[in-house]
Amino acid sequence: MPKRRTHITLASGLTALFCSVGASMSHAQTMQGYTALREQVEHIYADLQEQVPDIRKPSDLSDSTHALSATPTTPGSQTSQELPPMQDGELELIDLRLALVQISFAVGSNDQITVVRAQADEQPKVIAVQNGIVDFAQLREWAATQPNPDALLSGDTLRVPLVVFQQAQFNFAPDDVLRLSRADGAFIANLGAMVIDGAEIIATDEENPKTSDFVPFVTTAGTGMTQISNSLFEGLGFGDTAAFSGVSIINRGLYAPIGDSYMMQSVLRDVKKVTFDSTENTIIKGNVFAGQEAGTVELRHTQHARVIANIFADSANGSALRITDGSAGATLARNVVLNSASNGITVNHGSNNIVVSDNIVWKSVGGGISVSGSDCVYLANNIAIDNRRKGIELRTSQSSEIIANHLLGNQSSGLFVGDQPIGSHTTISDNIFVGNRIGLSSASAHRLTLQGNNFLNQFPRFLDGDLASQSHKIVADLRGDQDIDLTAGGIATFTTTPVTCTYKLDS
Repeated sequence: MPKRRTHITLASGLTALFCSVGASMSHAQTMQGYTALREQVEHIYADLQEQVPDIRKPSDLSDSTHALSATPTTPGSQTSQELPPMQDGELELIDLRLALVQISFAVGSNDQITVVRAQADEQPKVIAVQNGIVDFAQLREWAATQPNPDALLSGDTLRVPLVVFQQAQFNFAPDDVLRLSRADGAFIANLGAMVIDGAEIIATDEENPKTSDFVPFVTTAGTGMTQISNSLFEGLGFGDTAAFSGVSIINRGLYAPIGDSYMMQSVLRDVKKVTFDSTENTIIKGNVFAGQEAGTVELRHTQHARVIANIFADSANGSALRITDGSAGATLARNVVLNSASNGITVNHGSNNIVVSDNIVWKSVGGGISVSGSDCVYLANNIAIDNRRKGIELRTSQSSEIIANHLLGNQSSGLFVGDQPIGSHTTISDNIFVGNRIGLSSASAHRLTLQGNNFLNQFPRFLDGDLASQSHKIVADLRGDQDIDLTAGGIATFTTTPVTCTYKLDS
C-alpha cells in the first residue's frame, strides 16, 4: 500500500481512538503520548496536502470510504421532504436584471453591481429554468438549438448565468462536469430545487476582463433547497456577500423552504466560503473543505444542523467552522480541523444548545475551539492540540459543560473561562492537560468546579489569571481525585437567572 494511503487510513484510526467516549481518557495523558499524537497528525496533514489537488471525492483519500465516515451515506436518504413529481421543465433566455431582482428579494443587493459588470454582453441574458425538471443533458440539447449556441454553452463551459426559478428543478447527474466561465460572468442561482449528485462544478481560471473581482458562485435562495452529494466544487466565490462568496443556501424570508438541504461526501476545493443561512435540519457530513485558498464554513440563524465527520484543512478566511447569529441546536461531531488561519471552531452570537464533541483541532493560528455569548454549549471529548492560542475558550456562557477534552501543547491556555455572568457556575470535569503554556486560566470566571481533571503533565503553569493564587490546590491533587471549587473573589453566593438547556447527545 502506498505510504500516503497508510497515513490517511490512520486518520480514521485516530478519530476512532481519540474521539470516542470511554477511550479518550486512556491516551495522550503523557508527554510521550502527546508527542506521538502530534507526529501522527503532522503525517496526516502532509498526506492530505499532497492529495487535495487531485481528489474528486472524499473516498479518494483512502482505499475504501471517506477517512472519517464510519459508513457511507446514501444520496437522498437524508431528505425530510420529497418533492412532488414534476413534468419536463422549460428553458428560455431572459433578461439578467429580472433574475437579479428575484435573487435580491432573498439575499439583498450587495455586490450585485459586480455581477452585472462581469457579463459579456451589454444586455446580458440568463438561461432560466421554469416550471418543471431539467437536467444537464437537456440543457446541452436545448443550447445546441439556439442561434449562437457557443455563446451559451461551449463544450462543458457555461458562458451565461443559469437561474432555476420557483416551481422548477435542475438535476446534475454522476459524471456531469460543468465549468463556469469567470471571463463571461457565469454563475448558478437556484430559487427552486437543485440536486447535485456525483457532478463537478468548477470555475475557470481566466480573469473577467470587465471586473477582476468577479468569480463564479453557486447559490440557493428564498424557499429553494439544494441536495449535494458525492460532488466536487472548485475555485468558487468572491466578495463578502454570502450569496456570491462560494457555495451558499440562504433560506431567509417568511415562507419555509420546499425541503431540507444537505451537503454530503463532497470535496470543496479553493471555495472561498460555504454558507448555510436560516436553514433547518441541515446535514453537512463527510466532506473535505481544503485547498491552497480554502475558505470557511459558516452557519447563520440555522436550526438543528448536524456537522459531522468533515475535514477542514488550511482555512484561510476566518474560523474553519463558525456557528453564529442565533443558530440553535447544532451538533458538531467527529470533525478534523487542520491549520486554520483563525480559530478552528467558533460558536458565538447567541448560538445556544450546541454540542461540540469528538473533534480534533490542530495548529490553528487562533484558538482551537472558541465559545462566546452562547449558552448551553456541551464541549466533550475534543482534542485541541498545538494551537497558537487557547485550546478551548469559553466566554459569557451559562450552563455550559467542559468534559473529557484533551488539551495538548497549546501555546496559551489549554482552557480559558472568562467574562461569565455574575454568579455563574461552570463545571470542568475529566479533562487532560498536557504541555500547554498554561493549564487553566480565567478572568471573571466566578465559580469553577473541577472534577477528575488530570494535570500530571501540565507545565510550566497550572493556573493563571484570577486563579493564579490558587495553584496550590492543583499541585496538591494533580490527578483530580478530589473535587475542587475555585473562586476569584471569595464569592459567597451563586445565583443567576435559570437557563434551560435542550441540547441532545444522541447524535
